[in-house]
Amino acid sequence: MPYVTRKENSKDVKIYYEVHGQGQPIVFHHGNGNRSSDWRHLGYVDALQDEYQLIFIDLRGYGHSSKFHEVDDYPLKGRIDDTMSVLNELGIEQAHCLGGSFSTSFLFLFAKYYPERFKSYIFLTPGILFTQGSAPDALKISIEAYIEALEEKYGKFEMPFLRETFLANDNKALLAANTGEWFDYHDYIKYINKPSLIYTGELEPINAELKQLATQLPDCDYVEIPEFGHAEAYWRGDVAAPFIKQFIRGLNEN
Repeated sequence: MPYVTRKENSKDVKIYYEVHGQGQPIVFHHGNGNRSSDWRHLGYVDALQDEYQLIFIDLRGYGHSSKFHEVDDYPLKGRIDDTMSVLNELGIEQAHCLGGSFSTSFLFLFAKYYPERFKSYIFLTPGILFTQGSAPDALKISIEAYIEALEEKYGKFEMPFLRETFLANDNKALLAANTGEWFDYHDYIKYINKPSLIYTGELEPINAELKQLATQLPDCDYVEIPEFGHAEAYWRGDVAAPFIKQFIRGLNEN
């Protein structure tokens, strides 16, 4: 399996990644509790690989990447540097940057620390109101309890691989990743100076705030899918992919 390893505070941080397709690179960051392989199962590879190079990363604490149990091992800058180490390993100077669900928050950090490395920012089903320490108390009990809490909020995980993904999480690592250093995205809006896409479902509870964010970003497309909630918007790669294509094609034409 492909990994890149970097040193941080005398520890080895191993970050797993996958590469699919050819073309302009898009680097994907998954949702909370997910992993890189989910993008394949959700249809993003089939829909996008003929036109783009897709780089899927397992965030620190998730999937096949390093799983630390201490909160101090999840610094914001370090988690951003994990992605940069993968792009450097692949020799990619610039990419489109996509975040799914809670990972959309990281796009603000990329815009602050590495603005020259990204052509655009794609906020896929944004979880920008996510705050560290807000993970359900169930996560302190077990992964099974955490899944039950998520299903109560978003509906049953109808796709078997999603349940397998969440069950494969290291509970202590997930808890540490969810209680470490965090930030208020409002303080970082000023760093977004590249085109962006906000893609959300009509039933997403924070859409009023997302629409407000769209007006604050310098060049932002806003897409709202009728009758979709948070989970449906994330899980339906076949629906999301055409909007991603349309957005990036529009950038190429300008």
